Amino acid sequence: MKKVTYLLIGALIPTILFSIYYFFSSNSSETKKIKTEETLTSSSLPKKIDKITYSPMGDSISAGLIVQNEEQRFTNILANLIEDSYDVQVEQKGVFKPGARASNLGISSIEDIKKQKPNIVTVEYGTNDLLDYKNEESLKQFEANLSYIISELQEQKIFIVLITTWNRDLNVSQLYDDVIFKIGSKYDIPVANIRGIWTTTKDTIDPKSSDNFLKNKNIKNDMHPNEKGHEEIAKRIFQSIEPRLSSSLLFLD
Repeated sequence: MKKVTYLLIGALIPTILFSIYYFFSSNSSETKKIKTEETLTSSSLPKKIDKITYSPMGDSISAGLIVQNEEQRFTNILANLIEDSYDVQVEQKGVFKPGARASNLGISSIEDIKKQKPNIVTVEYGTNDLLDYKNEESLKQFEANLSYIISELQEQKIFIVLITTWNRDLNVSQLYDDVIFKIGSKYDIPVANIRGIWTTTKDTIDPKSSDNFLKNKNIKNDMHPNEKGHEEIAKRIFQSIEPRLSSSLLFLD
């Protein structure tokens, strides 16, 4: 009888040992699986950017001609809006100059802009380009120039926003604005329509800051935006980019 009992116990021991091994092995595999899933989930989460570079391209509007100080320029106001709304630091660079056109500074500054490695670029051309308007060919040339600028920047995966023209001939400026909207649609980029800021009210143009205006007294019948004008321009740009800003700019995959 004892012999039979020993035989039964001997037969059960491997089974018991295998069950214990399987139990711990299974739990260990499950634990590793959970940890792996947690690691994958953690690594796949988007990482918030702490600092971005903003490089405005444009003419005297982007340069802030006439306004009292740099802080009142629309580029600075826009940078502050982004910083306050998204808790991110904005470093400003850019290339802009009074009198600039897409046909000259716009195209020639592309490589300089690329070297700045910007996250966001505002492209503000057309206000001076339209002074060269003669016929349909002028519009086609402007479209070609602006398209080239946008296509070159998009290759760098830069978040781009176009800005319509400012305070020139109503009819001609509308033609150039239409081209800007056309390019925005073609390249799927936002367009900040600032037309209403200068066509429906004049308090965005006059009065000028007297002290600063006297420094530029050679400019007669000045067409540039005043401090309020720059503030409204910045707000309009921010409104146009806000729907895409979080997903396209402030998080890395």
